[in-house]
Amino acid sequence: MSQGVIKIVTPQMIGGVHRSWINKYNGNLNYGFNIVFEDGTTGICGSEKTSYPLPAGTEVTYDITRSNNGSNNITKIKRLEFAMPEYLAANGKNGGNTGGNGKSSYNDPTTVKKIGFSMCQSISRMFFAGTGRKPRNLEDINGLAGIFYNWTVGDTLETDPHFRDQVSRRYYALQLAVECIPFPGLEISSKEKVIEAAENFLQPLMAFSDEPQF
Repeated sequence: MSQGVIKIVTPQMIGGVHRSWINKYNGNLNYGFNIVFEDGTTGICGSEKTSYPLPAGTEVTYDITRSNNGSNNITKIKRLEFAMPEYLAANGKNGGNTGGNGKSSYNDPTTVKKIGFSMCQSISRMFFAGTGRKPRNLEDINGLAGIFYNWTVGDTLETDPHFRDQVSRRYYALQLAVECIPFPGLEISSKEKVIEAAENFLQPLMAFSDEPQF
């Protein structure tokens, strides 16, 4: 069993379509994801959800095996606090990462912003792939990522105890919007339309929370 912190998870796309398969053990439909950990470990994992359920920054345990094509298969991914409660208690952890002083970095603004921009870089790449447009250079991807990032951070306050949750909901809404580009009826063909769709995806979530709306 290995242990690490999720840096980024992106859908595994084949020909513009999210890769999927039938789980041979339970018969359920699974979707493929590319996963990267903060220590540099990369691989392929699966989920029954079209958006990966564990956000970037989550500390997890997992099993890793090498596939025939040379890639890593990442399986049995679990939040560390659920998988190893004794370890957490012994090390003064209560969900999220901690520094040497035992203080959680889960809502640390710098960490949240780094993760947010990294997610927006991935979403930017997905936008170019989904719309069939070709970036001229890497700065085109970073530039679009900056636009998405500015919307993701928006008018949220770094001092808000829900800062990380608000930011992550926004970039996951953007990711969902970009994943919907292949549906022609939705007419999501520009960055403005992506943001507009993301705002619509956020609205139903407000019914589950007493936090102020964005």
